[in-house]
Amino acid sequence: MARPRLVSDDAILDATRQVLAELGPAKLTLAAVGSRVGLAPPTLMQRFGSKRGLLLASAARSPLLVKLAAEEATARNASPLATLRDFALSAVAHIKRREELGNGFVQLDVADPEFRQHALAHSAAIVDSCETFYRAAVEVGELREDTDVPALARHTLVCFSGALQVWTVNGWGSLPEFLTDQLDLMIAPYLSAGTTRR
Repeated sequence: MARPRLVSDDAILDATRQVLAELGPAKLTLAAVGSRVGLAPPTLMQRFGSKRGLLLASAARSPLLVKLAAEEATARNASPLATLRDFALSAVAHIKRREELGNGFVQLDVADPEFRQHALAHSAAIVDSCETFYRAAVEVGELREDTDVPALARHTLVCFSGALQVWTVNGWGSLPEFLTDQLDLMIAPYLSAGTTRR
């Protein structure tokens, strides 16, 4: 009978994301990840095959984390636009230093086709979630009925990604405040007559 796993794959992949944010992909090691969860590098090798396999597994999990965050934000809010803001802020709640945003998967997403496929799925999950929020906002009268929801959802991904990059370089205020301000500026032209800005 196989021995039960005391540390789940999800816990390992969460630790991988933390170490990745701190060290970047080049400096991340199996030992650094293993030390976070109390496992030896050979155990991680047995489960994921290699450092690359571990990183790919972490990247593959990203769309699921996006959908989970969307569900959690929806459960916490009555207003669809409040849900959108909550969803966006939950994605950056763990970020304490600007350097962390420069250490993620972006380097791998650009250079490696396998990682890029996961990045595309991650982006699609964000756009799909935003489209759901915006359709609900139109239905309850927060957004104008003529809002091009698919276009606005795609624009939100651009706004979110751009805001993170600008903040990483410039550090204007706190990240949550800066991100919320950019989202509100983007959404403002689509607000219905009865909806006031946050």
